[in-house]
Amino acid sequence: MLIIGFCESMKGVFVSQFKQIFEISDSSIGFMFSISVFGYIISTYAGGILCSRFGQKKILIFSTMIIGVSYLIMSIAPTFTILLISVFITNIGTGLQAISVNSISPILFVTYGTILINLTHFFYGFGVSISQKFSGYMILKNYTFRDIFFINSGLMLVSILFIIFIKFPRVEPITIQLNIYKTLKNKLVLLFIFAQGLYVFSEIGFLNWFVNFAQTSYDFTIDKATHYSAIFFLVFTLGRLTGGFVVHRLGIKRSMITYLSMSLILFWSGYLFKSNFIILISLSGFFFSIIFPTTITMIGETFKENTSYIMGLILSFVSIINMLMNSLMGILSSSLSPYIAFSLIPIALSLSLLFYANIFKKIETL
Repeated sequence: MLIIGFCESMKGVFVSQFKQIFEISDSSIGFMFSISVFGYIISTYAGGILCSRFGQKKILIFSTMIIGVSYLIMSIAPTFTILLISVFITNIGTGLQAISVNSISPILFVTYGTILINLTHFFYGFGVSISQKFSGYMILKNYTFRDIFFINSGLMLVSILFIIFIKFPRVEPITIQLNIYKTLKNKLVLLFIFAQGLYVFSEIGFLNWFVNFAQTSYDFTIDKATHYSAIFFLVFTLGRLTGGFVVHRLGIKRSMITYLSMSLILFWSGYLFKSNFIILISLSGFFFSIIFPTTITMIGETFKENTSYIMGLILSFVSIINMLMNSLMGILSSSLSPYIAFSLIPIALSLSLLFYANIFKKIETL
């Protein structure tokens, strides 16, 4: 999870390099993020079925190999088209990886599930936090995205070696009883899709667009922009380290509503009060921390049968929302301004809170 977080979160830092080297606009960057999410959509849906049939370990090894190869292609990409293809392949692997890890977690962590699942995702956040400062530093030292993604391909090999020696619990292959149409008739499934989809866009939107937003809106240098980005993911990581214990103590409902509300207050304040208060956006990362892993726990507890399939289906539609919102952000950034486009993040977070509130109305036992 540390290696995944470190490697997966760098594209946003390299936006300015992509634009300069390939002579493209913000709308092209938005398309790149959208096409990458499209790969994620396909693989998370298929991943739920594949994990049910072949087991999480085999799918995790296969997906990590795909990502390693895609990073190698990215490091030598001569055109923006080749870059797009490699990013698409990366997210095919990332989606398979995500469903493997997230669907095995409720099986691994029966006792103290919220604590241990949050700790598992803590290492992902820790990797993201390191990557922001590392990639900003490497850019200052005149390294390009090609150099960094070549290094990342090697890290994927290291990751495979770790996975091979992990003992996974034995999960019997099952035949999927549900289909997409019947599953989507369940109102709770739809609420999870919109609640998590809007939240995920908020997190990924920050990761993809913050550095570009800070550079274009406030004339920040790459070092200064990645400094604030790194703070966001540092406190995000600390939140994941402690968040599981908070959820265990306060309960899922109270913890989720409190953290989402605080993230909104800080993010809106940092956005509306502009550059002098941009640190508030960074500090909001602490309250982003528990939302995704705790939602994974909720899905595992709510849908006890065909969990991998339903989780894969939810994550696929979550990715569709993320893809559409990222596309809209790229369009608004080009046609209006990066500052106006960035407001989509706190708006999406506000809507996400409303959907989570509706979920808790329907699940009173959590």
